[in-house]
Amino acid sequence: MTITATRTKTACYLSFDVSAFDSIDKVRITMTDPHTISFWRTNGELLPADPRSRVVLSSASTKWSDLVVEQHRYPRSELADVMFKRHVIAIDIGRSNTCEFKKEGRFRRMVKARDAICLFPSDQPFSCRPNVERGVMANVLFLALDPVFVSRIAEGLELNSDRIELIEQRRSTDPTLQHIAMALRAGVQSAAALDRMYGEALSTALAVHLLREYGTNVPGPKRQYGRLPRKKLARALEYVQEQLDADLTVSGIAQAVGLSPDHFTRQFKESTGQSPYQYVVEARVRKAKELLTTGKFTISEAAFHVGFVDQSHLTRHFKRVFGLSPKKLLGRRRPESAA
Repeated sequence: MTITATRTKTACYLSFDVSAFDSIDKVRITMTDPHTISFWRTNGELLPADPRSRVVLSSASTKWSDLVVEQHRYPRSELADVMFKRHVIAIDIGRSNTCEFKKEGRFRRMVKARDAICLFPSDQPFSCRPNVERGVMANVLFLALDPVFVSRIAEGLELNSDRIELIEQRRSTDPTLQHIAMALRAGVQSAAALDRMYGEALSTALAVHLLREYGTNVPGPKRQYGRLPRKKLARALEYVQEQLDADLTVSGIAQAVGLSPDHFTRQFKESTGQSPYQYVVEARVRKAKELLTTGKFTISEAAFHVGFVDQSHLTRHFKRVFGLSPKKLLGRRRPESAA
């Protein structure tokens, strides 16, 4: 599908700290909702889901507006001339398998090892057939991006051309894409999925990577942005502190200082050494510590007052920033209070 850049600019600076996304236990939840990422026939009809298939993980209930993340388990079967309505990345997270994809009118054999990547641009038909025994289940992580969102990211990157086309591709691996995908999956499995800035940062990172690595043109910025003017930086930091308990977004902070999200994110990184998301998380953690040291708040109350989803969400980031849990911090202070 051809993507035409729109006039609306958005954040496109790829900067996030994956070390902040703590490893968590794998949690599988069988979903009763219908698949959000579905196959469509070329005549526009929705392809009925195989009754044996199931969604074991979904971002459908999160605040992420431009991206859907789903993990599917379904019987491997032939798909003929089907397509997606979004730009879809499929990552095999199960056992290796062999299949055939139709390319230029001919089926071509491909061995898909674990972590193999397939990109299916929206509204582009494809066909595939597995070379496995009947009943063998596929275990696939799907990432689906809104094409309009990707167009806005393309405009934010200030492409040399006003058009860029994503190309259907299959790769044995893509470390960067895998890195982003696992961070998104971890976000769905944890409370981080409820954080709008988390999804916003990673959706943008994913779109930038697709445009750079899977498009017909290689985008690049035309100008250097430099640092934020001192007054604008002060206003941005003030706005963050005022809104710590709110649903902060990059676009909201950028609007407060009169800049586009794209321009603001670049200059903020140059000025502080952190992306807006990183800064907000750390500001929330430091404010939580300040509240806890007063002795007037429980850990759960402090988490609520600074905008974390729950106590565990605060604890994960607290450990990363300070090297100890909030509980241990409070434990250290009790002997002093008794004295």
